[in-house]
Amino acid sequence: MATLTEFLRKQKAADNPERRVQRQKAWLAALDKLFQKIRSWLAEAEKEKLLKVRIEKVRHTEESLGTFEVPRLTLTVDHKTITLKPIGATIIGADGRVDMVSTKGTYLFLYLAEQDTWVHGSGTSPSEFQELTEKVFTDILKRALA
Repeated sequence: MATLTEFLRKQKAADNPERRVQRQKAWLAALDKLFQKIRSWLAEAEKEKLLKVRIEKVRHTEESLGTFEVPRLTLTVDHKTITLKPIGATIIGADGRVDMVSTKGTYLFLYLAEQDTWVHGSGTSPSEFQELTEKVFTDILKRALA
């Protein structure tokens, strides 16, 4: 069994600042890709001023990644607000999670880096998760706005 000193040495070695920065960059790239995709799906409604899309930077802290800024997307339709909030890149069973929060509930989107895809995390196992397509997203958005 490792001594406390050996254990702490291993922990320190695993906490490589370069690796942390690489993971932050990968997470930010995945978020940017997701938000660009969503924005393209909403472009027609936004052009017709049926909804407003706002992306802002917010401070985010994760134990394994430190504190850094992430984008947060807010949709406004009439007097209803829906926020897509990055929850984290360190998620059991996925490589990232964004919650879509509305008064009707919270919808989970999970990032699977190996497939470079986002899924809607509903169900009891990953095999039940639907790929986050325009149709899946707009169906969820309609439920959130109903």
